[in-house]
Amino acid sequence: MSSPTTSGTTSITTTRWAPVIAAGAFTVLAVAGNALQGSTPALHGDAEAVVRFYSAAPERIAVAMMLSLLSLFALASLLAVLVRTVEAAQPRDVAASRMTSIGGSATVALLAGGFALNSAGALRAGNAAPLAPESAVVFYDGGLALSGLAAPLGMAVLLAGTALSVFRTAVLPRWFGWTSAGLAVVGLVTPVSFVLALVFPLWALAAGAVLVRRPVPADEDDLRR
Repeated sequence: MSSPTTSGTTSITTTRWAPVIAAGAFTVLAVAGNALQGSTPALHGDAEAVVRFYSAAPERIAVAMMLSLLSLFALASLLAVLVRTVEAAQPRDVAASRMTSIGGSATVALLAGGFALNSAGALRAGNAAPLAPESAVVFYDGGLALSGLAAPLGMAVLLAGTALSVFRTAVLPRWFGWTSAGLAVVGLVTPVSFVLALVFPLWALAAGAVLVRRPVPADEDDLRR
């Protein structure tokens, strides 16, 4: 049985590295899920091309979306640490931390909706009955609209709240604040908001890295004693 001192040290170490582990898991699963889909049709493209996309490998697309959905558990864990960090840094000024929390929740929910809708199209195509072009377009365009257009708006709120927290408290490096602010602007511009969805895993990796060096909250510090 481990001594109390050893157990406390292990808990601190695990807690300290949790953001990096979560960020890495999110990135690996998200990239794997996106890559496993293969070549995808263009948004608002030919309906027959969408049908062929779903019909060619419905099981593979369903697995890809399952990996993407699993990545959101890791993302939620990372964002929980981020929200807790900014809340602890400014307990009397909750506006920025609430923006971070609400934006993070919206991001996870909208991404989950987009992945689930895309998965539904693949599962539908895997049935004996052929997938109608009209239905295929609804599944595909709807999934992309949620994950590539709506989710970046949630990301923008998350990033803006993070940037404000950094500028007000310096709880995280200022370069991370400026990076978050710049990406938040990208998420507000609909024609290029897809770019934010693509680079968001890189931001998550950066968040995991800076959170490792965050000040240790008092309740975590108590474990050392």
